Amino acid sequence: MSRRVLDGEVDVGSIPERRPEEMENEVQKKEVPAKASGEIQVWRCKVCGYLCARPSPPETCPICKVGRERFEEFTFR
Repeated sequence: MSRRVLDGEVDVGSIPERRPEEMENEVQKKEVPAKASGEIQVWRCKVCGYLCARPSPPETCPICKVGRERFEEFTFR
């Protein structure tokens, strides 16, 4: 299959969004608070790499469903 894609014989589409639509709407409605230094706090799921900007990690990852203990604070460098 990979060779056919590389040769242009098979067209591949984009990867679909995996979050439920109602969850996406909730995320868009929430305002992201900033840290005192003006930076946004971002959390990363150590299992799947999902990133979210919020004061604390979510209860469960919306992608892979692990608990909040599997999140770590993500810093930009």
